[in-house]
Formats: sequence, C-alpha cells, structure tokens
Amino acid sequence: MIAQYAPFAVLAILLTATVLELRTGKISNWIPLLLFALFIAIAATIPDRSALAGQLLVALAVFGIGLILFAVNFFGAGAVKLMSGAALFTPLDKGWITAGIFVVTLVIVTLGVVRARRKYGSDDSKWAVLAKETLPMSMTLSITAALVFFVV
Repeated sequence: MIAQYAPFAVLAILLTATVLELRTGKISNWIPLLLFALFIAIAATIPDRSALAGQLLVALAVFGIGLILFAVNFFGAGAVKLMSGAALFTPLDKGWITAGIFVVTLVIVTLGVVRARRKYGSDDSKWAVLAKETLPMSMTLSITAALVFFVV
C-alpha cells in the first residue's frame, strides 16, 4: 500500500532538498536519509523483496559513478547521496530514459542558473544559488523524478 504513494513522497523530499539547496547551497544529510528510510519502509511492507534487488544495484552503481564525479569536483557529496537515494525509486525499465532526461535537465538547469546568476546574482544575496558558483543538483533530480514518475 505504501509503495503506491512512494513517487509523491520522493518528489516531496526532492523538492524540499531543492528549496534548501537553493537557499543554503548544501544538501543536508537528513534529506537522502529520508529516501533510504522510505525505501526500507517499502521493503518491509511488500511481500516479494527480491524485486527490490535491482533497485539496490542501480543505486550502488549511481553511488559509484557519483563518487568518481565527486572526486573530480563535478558533484558535491550531498548530491551523490541524494542521487543514490533517488535511484532506489527509479523503475528498472525506465533506467536509460531516466539517465537521458537527467542529462538534458542538467544542461537546461545549468544554463538557467548561469543566466539567473548573471541577471539577479550578487555576492550578498540570501540565496546561495545567486551568491555562489554552485549548481543545484537537487533541482535537476526533482525535475527528472517528476518527469519519470508522472509523464514517461
């Protein structure tokens, strides 16, 4: 029963991460922890847990790739954890389309943030996204999740 509401909960968590990251420039550890807790709750309530093994493997692969991207300063540690948590809820049959949507969304969000920073940014802005040279990875994840869960 809880599994049918998971996309809504995941999207709410990702949107919360987006607002906080836009404001502070960081993704707090408790946000990805909510995704992991939700996955555990779903695993505890469904009769066939073997169906979730693929989800775990995908999340581990995303975490591994994310660690490499973190090592070369492309992603922050919070973004890696958030992406891994979100990957737990990506349907296996939509994995490649999700990756494609993520890349396209990443490019669009990056261009939009750069443009907004040029137009509205300042060093003393209360919004970290406008004051720092950071990109809100949670925004990309939120848009990707919304498209994958509710459109594709």
